[in-house]
Amino acid sequence: MTTITKLFFGITVLIGAAFLFSGCSATTTDKEPDLIGWIDNVQQVQGKSQGQLLVNSPDNKTSDKFIVTVTDKTVIRKQVSGEQQKVGFDSLNTGQKVEVWFSGPVMESYPAQVSADTIVIREDSQPTIMPPLDGGVKGILMEVTCEEFTENPHVTRDIEITFPGSLVVSLCSNRTTGFQWEEVKISDESVIHLTEYNYVSPEAAGVVGAAGKEVWSFNSNSRGTSTLIFEYSRPWEGGEQDEWIFALTVFVE
Repeated sequence: MTTITKLFFGITVLIGAAFLFSGCSATTTDKEPDLIGWIDNVQQVQGKSQGQLLVNSPDNKTSDKFIVTVTDKTVIRKQVSGEQQKVGFDSLNTGQKVEVWFSGPVMESYPAQVSADTIVIREDSQPTIMPPLDGGVKGILMEVTCEEFTENPHVTRDIEITFPGSLVVSLCSNRTTGFQWEEVKISDESVIHLTEYNYVSPEAAGVVGAAGKEVWSFNSNSRGTSTLIFEYSRPWEGGEQDEWIFALTVFVE
């Protein structure tokens, strides 16, 4: 083999290697995400790095809610200072803004169901900020879990929101026990009023038999202070009353 032939062969190999390396380094996140939304619920399989997410995507044209299955092959990354770092399932939390790339087709159901190839937790995620509610204003999330009520059945908290502004209250609820939250009591409806109520079943979050959630949305009417009282009871005559109580004082600034 002549010197020129050897040189040409070497250049060809280098060019081929460059193309091969470029192709191997391409990632799913080089494409536009299939879904952008906020995590409403996280259910992890005990002892494993997998589970399911209930993602709220109000601007999505196909469905506004998705059950996203996270498998052992799902890559989870978090944006930190403009760079993406690989993280585990434990880094996924309610309220985070995420970008999701699908690994397969979307099942036609409600919520829509799909498996994730890659999930990126956005750097601008704020666990206490919900997507725009009525009127395009953002809502502050106040959530109390079953574990918190088990430790203390009478929970009292304060929160400050803006005027105009919105508030979302999410409370653990297991209707298989016969308990449910009674109608919320609002001390001053001139300050804040209820706009929407929803029950999120454990099936919607992808885990049968687990506790669900009851979710209330409120809008502020004026600046001031109002107290919201939530009571968790068995509603029938003779049933246990006020098993759990959640008192939330809302300061509207």
